[in-house]
Amino acid sequence: MEPKQTIQNTKEGMEIQWHGYLTVPFIKEWLIYTNQWETQKGKKIILHLNGIERIDSSGIQFLVFLKKRCQTNQQILSLTNHSLPVLKVLDLLGLVSFFGDRIKVKKEHSNEVEFRYGTRKVS
Repeated sequence: MEPKQTIQNTKEGMEIQWHGYLTVPFIKEWLIYTNQWETQKGKKIILHLNGIERIDSSGIQFLVFLKKRCQTNQQILSLTNHSLPVLKVLDLLGLVSFFGDRIKVKKEHSNEVEFRYGTRKVS
């Protein structure tokens, strides 16, 4: 599925909805908006992940890059509404605490993710 993103400026910062795949060819789509992100210093960027249908290691690397870049620019990156594919990858790689976001797992997906690794807070 071709990626589609919707950006909405809010009073606190920016909200981004992403649908489709989060993998190498589509990361360039994200980088187009880098300059727009740079202007959001000190603000909160909320990334809704409920539309992510597939994510690979490059997609995870990109999320890690965004997290570190936001910290450098004194921004807050909040990942929310995680889709099941995103939850499975974060669980497998033990990255839940790295991102530090509150995760809500739907009841029907509760037996598919265990969060055995990486649930301790990273300081």
